[in-house]
Amino acid sequence: MLDNIIKMMEEILERDQDTVKEGDEFREYDEWDSLAYLSVIAKIDEDYGMVIPREDFQKLRTIRALAEYLEANNK
Repeated sequence: MLDNIIKMMEEILERDQDTVKEGDEFREYDEWDSLAYLSVIAKIDEDYGMVIPREDFQKLRTIRALAEYLEANNK
């Protein structure tokens, strides 16, 4: 799951391969903006069939935290 989230972030943020790390705070990337947020939410819905509530998403800081949230809440 973690590798899939990293690849997803690289694609959405148009970053080179291996430039997104699990401990990175994704909101600190220069490419992070409201469009990136919407793209991540849409891709998670498409790939995993789940919508992360906005309040929960705001608490997620790192790539790893996002992956762990998805693993814990994916049914």
